[in-house]
Formats: sequence, C-alpha cells, structure tokens
Amino acid sequence: MLRRGFKRICLPLFLVAGCLLFLAGCGRKSGEKTEITLLQYKPEAVSIFEKLEEEFNATHDDIHLTIESPNDAMTILKIRFIREDIPDIIGIGGDVNYSNFLDAKMIMDISDFDGLDFIKQSYKDIDKALEYVPYEGVYAVPYVANAAGILYNKDMFEAHGWEIPNTWEEFTALCDQIESEGILPLYFGFRDVWTCLAPWNALAVGLAPSDVCQQVNRGDTTFSEEYRDVAEKMLDILDYGPADPFAYDYNGACTAFANGESAMYPIGNYAVP
Repeated sequence: MLRRGFKRICLPLFLVAGCLLFLAGCGRKSGEKTEITLLQYKPEAVSIFEKLEEEFNATHDDIHLTIESPNDAMTILKIRFIREDIPDIIGIGGDVNYSNFLDAKMIMDISDFDGLDFIKQSYKDIDKALEYVPYEGVYAVPYVANAAGILYNKDMFEAHGWEIPNTWEEFTALCDQIESEGILPLYFGFRDVWTCLAPWNALAVGLAPSDVCQQVNRGDTTFSEEYRDVAEKMLDILDYGPADPFAYDYNGACTAFANGESAMYPIGNYAVP
C-alpha cells in the first residue's frame, strides 16, 4: 500500500530512449489554473522541451505546464520521490527504473487515454515487454524511439579508405586496422554508467532472447547463460578504447568524439546533436 500522501505519477517513457509516465493525483490548482510539472531526463533535448512548454502554455488558458530538465535527472527524481515532492509526469528511458517504479505501484494506469490510439502497436508492445512482472493496463506513453549502434567519423573514414563493417569479425578487424594507423578506434562515456547500455543493447538484440527477463523470472534460464556472448563482446571492445573507459562522462565523450579523438563511438543516435 502506498504511504498516505504519496501520489502515483504519469510516465512518458523514452523507449530505447523515451516514455512519459503519469503519477496519480496529477496537477495542483493555482488560482484559476491547474499547475502541471513534467520532469524529463534527456539533456540533449532541453531546447525541444522548452519549445513544447512554450507552445502548450500559449494554447491552454486553464493549465500551466512547467517542464524541468535538471542535470543528473534520475538522481534528483529519486530524491524528490523520497521527499514526496513528486512531479506529475516524468519522462525517462525504458530501463530498469521504469520497472521498479511500476512494481512500486507509483504509476497511473492510462488505458483510457485516447492518445494511445496514435502510437504504433510495435512501440506499445515494447513498453509492455519492459515489465519484469506483467501488469494489466497501460502505464507509459512511448513518444520517442532511438537507435543504438556505432557513430563514426565520416570524414576520417573517407580519408583513410575504411569500409563500413557488416559482421563482428569485420568490425574487430576494422578496429585493429584503425589502431595500427595510430588512431583510437572507440571512445566511451562510461563514467555515466548508463552509456554502457548503448553497446550492450545493440549487441543483445541479436545475441539474446527478447524476453530474457521474463524467462529468468520464470526460472527457465539465467542472465549468466543468455548474456555470456554479449558480456564477452563488451569486454572485447574495451581493448579498442582509451586506457580508462571511465575517464569521461556522456557529455565529455560526445565532445571528445566530435573533436576527432576517436574514429567511432558506440552510443545511440541521441548523441548526434
């Protein structure tokens, strides 16, 4: 049971990068307007959310929306949960935090939200697959889907005549070639631990069952068994990066790659801006 005064949130989820989640008891009255707060965690999307906030408030007389985009948003969000200073809507990724919030019964069931009809079924299926323990109902609005893979320096590739690899063997051979020419093949931002998920997910999608978490929960298999190949390849790519893969955080790694300090960067397309 939830503690007294503890409200559930509405959650827009960032699938493979974004969803909105809604917490019960959304909104507070301030004079004639209802005040709504949305906290989102994507620093590279701040300018977009600021524009959305401006457009929303310009077209709604009875609601005032405040969108917050703090640094280290997930830490701040959890602190606010503890203090019961909870946003009405949160925008987070489709990661373990979503499942934990759902298991804690913090998120509203929004099955009756008409906007769900405009979302592709495949994204709603991904949303449901994120539930470690299956629940009846809908608890997130998927609103953006990103791709995880390898960003590469196009000018550098053209200058050196490097070919885009199509297999793991071709990829590691390319890394060896790049390294032999005195250039760092990969950069990492592993000081922000979540950045490990980009190469991990890109590998796991082809090497592990899509329902591995449900299988583990049923006792049919183990993470050690299903993720062995993924873990071994994650260790392999460390050999092609800086001596200290935790030297930079996400923003630092993006900057280093943009400045030509490596030929490639295993991350999502959200890093492009």
